[in-house]
Amino acid sequence: MTTLVANPIGASLEQEFTYNLNDRCHIGAFYPYVVMIGSPAGTFTCELIKSATTIFSKTFTSTSIKLSLGTSNNYAHAFYPIIPDEPIQIEKGTYKLKISTSGYTQTNSSYIAWAQQFEDIQNEMSYTPSGDGENSLAFRLKIYKEGIN
Repeated sequence: MTTLVANPIGASLEQEFTYNLNDRCHIGAFYPYVVMIGSPAGTFTCELIKSATTIFSKTFTSTSIKLSLGTSNNYAHAFYPIIPDEPIQIEKGTYKLKISTSGYTQTNSSYIAWAQQFEDIQNEMSYTPSGDGENSLAFRLKIYKEGIN
């Protein structure tokens, strides 16, 4: 049996990651693993941050999650695609992927959470989790390493 462990976003949540390659790359999409319970009102903002500077920012709502997943259900969990208007170029360094909220009130029956992952296949973890609650937040990046195809 698999257990889905997720953190309700509240005011904000963020996950740090390090891009280690020497070559620059372009990010075509960000995919945080979101869990939606109910259909919470409010706006959610996904940001890519490096050295306290926001490189990318895009907003979404629970309605846009439903449209993306092709569902009208008030429950969903999936890697939700957040697609920049233009690919975002990054270089070697440490970044934060952050989701923050505006006009959002979390309740037990209506919230958005960011799932944690048992095994981070995309990013090396610098620590060994002692329990599910210490696992990193789950996300994927769509990366173009040789330019945009």
